[in-house]
Amino acid sequence: MVYANTKWGKYSYLKTDVRWKPYLPQTQRASRATVRSMLKRWGAVYLKPNNGTGGYGIMKITRAGNRRYTLRSGYATRTFQSFGSLYSAVSRQMARRGFLVQKAIPLLHYKKRPFDLRVMVQRNRQKGWDATGMVGRLARPRKIVTNYHNGGTPMSVDKLLSPHMHGKRRTGYVRELKNLGRGISEYMSAKYPKFHALGIDIAIDTKMKPWILEVNTKPDKSIFNALKNKTMYRRILSYARMQKRS
Repeated sequence: MVYANTKWGKYSYLKTDVRWKPYLPQTQRASRATVRSMLKRWGAVYLKPNNGTGGYGIMKITRAGNRRYTLRSGYATRTFQSFGSLYSAVSRQMARRGFLVQKAIPLLHYKKRPFDLRVMVQRNRQKGWDATGMVGRLARPRKIVTNYHNGGTPMSVDKLLSPHMHGKRRTGYVRELKNLGRGISEYMSAKYPKFHALGIDIAIDTKMKPWILEVNTKPDKSIFNALKNKTMYRRILSYARMQKRS
């Protein structure tokens, strides 16, 4: 089976392996029926462009009761009194390109703002995979996306996790997340062999369960340069130079 280099293609491929399936939030191609059924099941969903990057075009829908819906996009919030009026509004935005509907994960917060994580994984000299960097992305106040180029603030993972866990527990948890990113990269490389660096976007819910939001095949390095400590950024650049020479 051919898996396209799209959000849907990568999600579909990951879902074929029992190891990764538990980490994947339910995702479907967006249609009137799938949006409605997933809202009924989960109460909140994200609509994401299948080929989008940087968090642009993402919308969040929340259901309050049977007849009231809230739509958030950027800084804007709109309320609808029926599913029909809501879907008419979002379908106009979805008409130009394909969208996915994804279960909304109740993200961990830092100082009342949601965050997620990016794990950078790169090929090493032995053609294996190393987790070369990990950074947190803190959403701007009143925004639903955490992406760096959409206003998200890059932060140390230890700092973001510090209100939720401490010491050896946090160190071990971060190690597990890096291992998760590395394992997924090894698996993805079987279907996407030409890529030498992957960015694994991980959400952590309020019960500390990690979820794979997306696998990026052209991960941005600049977010690591935005950190005060440049150690990870220098390591990522050294791996990138090595890949160019090999």
